[in-house]
Amino acid sequence: MIADIISKELGLPQRTGRQFMQRVIDMLSDDIVFTGSSKLRGLGSFAVKTRAATTTTHPTTGNPVHIPEKKVLHFKTSLQIRRRLNPSKPGTEKTAKNKKTSA
Repeated sequence: MIADIISKELGLPQRTGRQFMQRVIDMLSDDIVFTGSSKLRGLGSFAVKTRAATTTTHPTTGNPVHIPEKKVLHFKTSLQIRRRLNPSKPGTEKTAKNKKTSA
């Protein structure tokens, strides 16, 4: 658990580390609910998006089923995380030198 690792690294009791993590999660949740978004530098950003209402067909009966509008949480990773997950191979970086220019 992340809270236990934080507690150990900072020399804090586990209870304090867990309370700290819970407070961070509560603050993040409140920010998302009340403002519709939240950013954690180096990790990414959360945003509330609205999924439009739609009508689909029930697979067994074939009757139309209305699915109401719904709010969903969207997460976009930071550039740092994307680069760590997908490190570029040497010689494949896109640079201005590699782009062709029309003359």
